[in-house]
Amino acid sequence: MVAVHVLNGPNLNLLGTREPATYGAVTLAGVEERLKAKATAAGVELSFKQTNYEGELVTFIQQAGLSGAGVIINAGAYTHTSVALRDAIKGTEALAIEVHVSNVHAREDFRHHSYMAPVCVGVICGFGVASYDLAFDAIVPLLQKRVAKPAG
Repeated sequence: MVAVHVLNGPNLNLLGTREPATYGAVTLAGVEERLKAKATAAGVELSFKQTNYEGELVTFIQQAGLSGAGVIINAGAYTHTSVALRDAIKGTEALAIEVHVSNVHAREDFRHHSYMAPVCVGVICGFGVASYDLAFDAIVPLLQKRVAKPAG
């Protein structure tokens, strides 16, 4: 079975209440509910996690990558600071899509650089919480293709 791990970094537990003009009113639990429904309909196993700790995110990425699961990651501020997250994706050859609720390129300059983007298959940003749905819709066929590929 295809599996997708949705990993969320610091402050995403505040989604829905933190800066609603930038991030919207939908909570992280609301995002999880939407993705669980999509996963059930697609026959995909879904894991959904949030942490404010960089090391935990590294562990989550390693677990997903080593098990062959896809990763949808909204690393929050760690996107712009963490070589460790980049190395976890690269080191486990995780099939990963970077996600952001806001358009980071329309915001402060420091948000324009991502350490993870070069080792991800794609980046989706600026579509509000629908960015997660778009990432799910993009990663599932990539995982299915990977699983169907004959060995050798």
